[in-house]
Amino acid sequence: MLEILTHMSKLDRPARVVDPSSFVAAPGIWAAVQADGSLANCDVAAVKTLHKMVIGSKSSNIYEGHDVEVGRIGTVESVGIRCKVDGEGYAGTVLQGSMLYVSYNTTGTSTIGKLRDTVEAGHETGNREIVGRCEEVGTDYIVFKTIAPYVATL
Repeated sequence: MLEILTHMSKLDRPARVVDPSSFVAAPGIWAAVQADGSLANCDVAAVKTLHKMVIGSKSSNIYEGHDVEVGRIGTVESVGIRCKVDGEGYAGTVLQGSMLYVSYNTTGTSTIGKLRDTVEAGHETGNREIVGRCEEVGTDYIVFKTIAPYVATL
């Protein structure tokens, strides 16, 4: 579940091209930007360092009406957006104030494309894109704010 807490008129919400035969859309999941500007699901075989948060889906148009079946998906690309996500959008233990990165973990329960805490024990290693900072931790949800993304070596 994704809930955008920032007023929608203040957001940059472009539609990006996706491959309808392979893209799996879920609001709150982060997708990797390809060389041609299109989006693809994160793939552990090709770790990317440029991501956009998906707000559209095949089954719901709560935020955008773009549909994967026609090869388009809505994303949010503004800095400073406050969002609330449940376990579908983040994984592991997240602490208030922590920086969040896009995960490529496929061990155990796959967290690929979800947000993870940079200081969590056993976090991933390598170059990862830091995309947000946690503001609130609740029971099975976090509230985060997007930041100007940067790549860090974890």
